[in-house]
Amino acid sequence: MFAQAMPTPIVIADNDSLRECVQQWAAAPAIALDTEFMRTDTFYPKFALLQLCDGENVWLIDPLGVDDVEPIKALLLNPDVVKVLHSCSEDLEVLQMAFGCLPVALYDTQIAAAMTGHGFSLGYSKLVKSLLDVELDKHETRSDWLQRPLSASQHQYAAEDVHYLLPVYQRLVADAETLGRSHWLAEEMQNLLSAATQRTPDEQQYRRIKGAGRLDPRSLAILQVLAGWRETEARACNKPRGHIVADKEFLEIAQQQPDDISALKQLEEVRHRVVRQYGDQLLALSASVSDNSETYPEAFPQPPSKEVRQLIKDFREWLNNAAEARQMAPEILAKRVALESLARSKEAGTVELPAVLAQGWRREAVGSDLLSFVEQAG
Repeated sequence: MFAQAMPTPIVIADNDSLRECVQQWAAAPAIALDTEFMRTDTFYPKFALLQLCDGENVWLIDPLGVDDVEPIKALLLNPDVVKVLHSCSEDLEVLQMAFGCLPVALYDTQIAAAMTGHGFSLGYSKLVKSLLDVELDKHETRSDWLQRPLSASQHQYAAEDVHYLLPVYQRLVADAETLGRSHWLAEEMQNLLSAATQRTPDEQQYRRIKGAGRLDPRSLAILQVLAGWRETEARACNKPRGHIVADKEFLEIAQQQPDDISALKQLEEVRHRVVRQYGDQLLALSASVSDNSETYPEAFPQPPSKEVRQLIKDFREWLNNAAEARQMAPEILAKRVALESLARSKEAGTVELPAVLAQGWRREAVGSDLLSFVEQAG
């Protein structure tokens, strides 16, 4: 059991204190990071706290009091200091927004756990319990992190989120070295950073809406225009997408294609506020869609056939066995969409590994063997 006592967290709420501490952090081989933020009624997260641990002390950096971002930015970009986070996708968004950069030398303990036999998508508390035999009390999960002053309970919760991260990291690094997977992990962390820099184009936002695949071509074209407009609007006014127009409202508008305000008001799913605030814009956007089918977006693929579904099942069974033999979580190797792509290529008569399995560490781990299995399958 991890026995190191929790240090009293040090609160940094001014620029001078921050600059003094950054020199100390820059000398550490690795630091643990976490963020607290609020996102209940905004498109962008409201940055509320940055937690940092160097293995000895825990600091809580208050962005409401610190406005000089350059010291933290320099630390994030320092390649000699590994930045350890857990399940960091949202944290990366916050760091990018607050400091204008992503951390160099990133290490995500959730991904590392999946790649070293400790389970897929483990929460921080479960991973700490599994590796360090420490129980964490996550009582402040839904806390108001923008209130000031923060309570003693909030300080404790925030400090725990980084205090145990470095010993977890050290255990996972050792496991990866034992399994010969350090280079796999390094590659996956670069993949993670690359994904964090990619933003879904506005014209592709419609593909995220559940139920879009059931629409006819013209309705889908209308949905594409509406969803693209909403993305621009949400960013401009900093409101969640659903607070502007909900997905179900868009789907009904795209299907029914009302041509005036009266018809729009008759739609069951569309709220009166939406009609009042955005009705004219929604009608104009819908009417702007051409009748020329050549301009319509690419249709969603047809549901997989019975044969493809069976192939997916066979591939999943093979992948589960391969993952077990390699002491890995199968989900980190390939998701269903990749196996479906492979199965469709098999049905079409030209077996082709999807990109995620055709390159990098995944090809080394299972891609080549899976390709041989598929080509030999009946």
